[in-house]
Amino acid sequence: MNSINSKILLLLLIFGCNSAVNHQPSPKVLKIEESKKSQKVPNPKGLRHFMDGQLLMSQGDYAMAIIEFQQSLSFDPDVGAIHTAIAECYWNLGKTKLAEKHLLITLQTNPEDKQALQMIADQYILEKNFKAAASPLQKLNKLYPNESKYVIALAELKKIDQDFKGAMKLYLAAYSIDPERLELLEVAGRFAIQIDDEEMAKNIFKKLSEIDFNQSRFLSIYIDLLSRSKSFQEGITFIEELNKKHGDSIDRKAQLALLHYRSGAKDKAVRLFRSLIQNSPENPNYYFSLFDIYMEENNISEATDLGDKLIANFPEEWRGYYSRALVFMNQSNSKAVLELLLPVSETFNTIFPIQYLLGISNNQLKKYVEAEKYFVNALIIKPDSRNVLHSMGILYDEIEQFQKSDKIYLKLISIDSTDAQAFNNYAYSLVERDFELKKALTLAEKAVELEPNNPSYLDTIGWIHFKQNNIKKAKYYIELSLKISEENATVLEHLGDILMKIDKFDEAILLYKRALLLDKSNQRLKDKVSSE
Repeated sequence: MNSINSKILLLLLIFGCNSAVNHQPSPKVLKIEESKKSQKVPNPKGLRHFMDGQLLMSQGDYAMAIIEFQQSLSFDPDVGAIHTAIAECYWNLGKTKLAEKHLLITLQTNPEDKQALQMIADQYILEKNFKAAASPLQKLNKLYPNESKYVIALAELKKIDQDFKGAMKLYLAAYSIDPERLELLEVAGRFAIQIDDEEMAKNIFKKLSEIDFNQSRFLSIYIDLLSRSKSFQEGITFIEELNKKHGDSIDRKAQLALLHYRSGAKDKAVRLFRSLIQNSPENPNYYFSLFDIYMEENNISEATDLGDKLIANFPEEWRGYYSRALVFMNQSNSKAVLELLLPVSETFNTIFPIQYLLGISNNQLKKYVEAEKYFVNALIIKPDSRNVLHSMGILYDEIEQFQKSDKIYLKLISIDSTDAQAFNNYAYSLVERDFELKKALTLAEKAVELEPNNPSYLDTIGWIHFKQNNIKKAKYYIELSLKISEENATVLEHLGDILMKIDKFDEAILLYKRALLLDKSNQRLKDKVSSE
């Protein structure tokens, strides 16, 4: 179901759709007297036809019901309830225009007819005529200001119209009518986040956390909002006050640990998470939070131990394997990543991070066929993942399948015209094969324009100038790259090639030697150094 259709269904559910939705007759028998104001007593014969029509409608025989209702109209032509009943039958028969015609007649007779207003709003919504639907809903809201369902329906129309601020205000109004329905306040809070009204969002989720203090979701969102503005102490104080009022809770303790970590009190955070793990060893989330802290602090020993515990204690949880693999990646141990993840690769064949890590590790070990397989798996899970596309572009360059790599780079640029990495990698791919150097220079210039201090991009543009025999420009850009990052074997080699070109042999050899120290298995560098 697409998003618009799901919103339509939600709208109809909000204020109780009529038979138009489920094709069942209204359970409430219409009474002519209720829809007539200051009119004569209904004609007995007309009333009999009306009741017969109601019976037929309840049995699903809408065509015959319409005949009976029309007979009723011949005796009581001005009764809106009869037109409403006919409209309901026509709607169930799929004749929406005729249904609308009779509903409008009802509303001409009585503009405040509740059922007719609801039915015509339903009809307009299902026809996706949202602008028209707003009018009867606004009338219903005015007539029944204490019924929140009409305010909610109007809020959903605002949402469909992308007016999220208006939707937020209406959900707040609905909550003021039904203060027991916290979900209305939560929706308003989420709209506040969507429109970047962080102050409003904080106030809403703080209130929700105070009212439903055992609902961890509300507190988690509130703490995240406080963390955005670095109001860590405000969050710590708030949780401590909640604990004084209601006693400690595990979820609040976890949020307190996060706040301490974000505020720089890392030792406190670690102690709290360790305590949480000790008291609730069955909850993996506390392990993962502590693991993230260890990795951010580069405490590899503790991260390794915790990763092993995660796998042992939660063997069906993919995040344990992923966490342990991250430690191996941090240690540049791609072989260990494969030894860990390959046995569970099929078990977690729908988990993007697992498939992506398998692709990266195989690629680093130059197992290109396997790398491609896992990158494709990852791309099936997330078709527009730029990380995977970048990795595949580099892979195809490596195995000289340039048609595929070019296609990927063009796709990346079309997805995001500010993707400097895509521009640079495409440019470098072209220059490495001495192909379309003019185009390569344009691409490289765009990458440098987007990120002027990126050493890799400066090297690329310098290398293109070298290939075009613009030695002065080549030397300028590559020396600029080395000023930013001195420990790059490729850039050192490029500068060595430039110096070799201008007969500065000794300086060039020194650069090749420096590069070889960084890339000890590079045969090309070994050959250049041995030529000394």
